[in-house]
Amino acid sequence: MKKLLLLIFLLIPCGAWAGSTATSGATASDFITEVRRDLAEASAGYWADADLLQWIDEAVWEIVIRTGCLESGASNVVLQENTRQYSISGSYLYVYAVEFDSGDTTSQKQVYTLDRVDKRDIGHNQSKGNPQVYCVWNDTLEVWPIPRSDQSGTTLYVYLADAPSGVTATTSAIETPAYFDTAIKHYVKARALDKDDQGERSDRHMAVFDNRVELYFRTVTKRGVEQLNVEGR
Repeated sequence: MKKLLLLIFLLIPCGAWAGSTATSGATASDFITEVRRDLAEASAGYWADADLLQWIDEAVWEIVIRTGCLESGASNVVLQENTRQYSISGSYLYVYAVEFDSGDTTSQKQVYTLDRVDKRDIGHNQSKGNPQVYCVWNDTLEVWPIPRSDQSGTTLYVYLADAPSGVTATTSAIETPAYFDTAIKHYVKARALDKDDQGERSDRHMAVFDNRVELYFRTVTKRGVEQLNVEGR
């Protein structure tokens, strides 16, 4: 599933996260036990632990891709004179927003958000000054206009939507916020029932998964959406 990230369109959030990112503290093992109980299978039989583990991991990735619910604090990038390209490090899905801090405490626009543009719309001239727009290409953040000497040493705050570490063992913690726990279990049950050729039951659980993720996306995160190509990963 991770290999598909470059081939899909993300629903990129356009507002601030409004819900708690606290997890329930559950592990994959906890989910496996509960799913087996719901499927009336007390221990590994038709559905191996490896199957359930894979589907839990898929559900976590699907939720993170759809909602951008894993966030880190701003990564500070220090601007340099005559430099428009800056590396982005770490495991992330996309750049959520970029702010410029001029450091001028007397200005009403000391900190403002840069507009996102397409790679094709940047770098056609040698304009210099405070950055106004940005794009991301091959893990590189590009800003425009190009910083002058008086922008050197000022700061960009780069906000990233993080990628999950992944559910790789029964001891793996579930990284998504707690209110997605039930949705994950419905996803796993849907995949399990699909493997058992119980298509109608599988579809019902998958519909619940979709509805719950959409509900929390709209009511808890309170974000609008726009479609953009995957950036960076």
